[in-house]
Amino acid sequence: MIIKKSFCIVFLTGGLGLLSCQNSTRMIATPIPTKKMAKVTGKPFLDLKRGHGVYMRQCAQCHEHRLPNTVTVPAWHDKVDSMSALAGLSKKERADLQSYLSEFSDR
Repeated sequence: MIIKKSFCIVFLTGGLGLLSCQNSTRMIATPIPTKKMAKVTGKPFLDLKRGHGVYMRQCAQCHEHRLPNTVTVPAWHDKVDSMSALAGLSKKERADLQSYLSEFSDR
């Protein structure tokens, strides 16, 4: 009985720890645009927000959540151009995605 309780406590604690790691990694890996960020970058907040949505909804279906800043702007443009037809992105979605990614990329 004591062993079962100990196992349950260890299992639940470990499971919650893994969940918290995933959530914190996801939050770090995919910066959420803010109005302050839009003001600093000079890009419309709604464009950045929609671009983030496309990134989360379309890209994350097949790819791991990567920090957008791990790729240069030209490399993101090439990736988005090559994947947009496969992902079924509209021209507006592609433009919003490019705006979002360019704000977090290594130049």
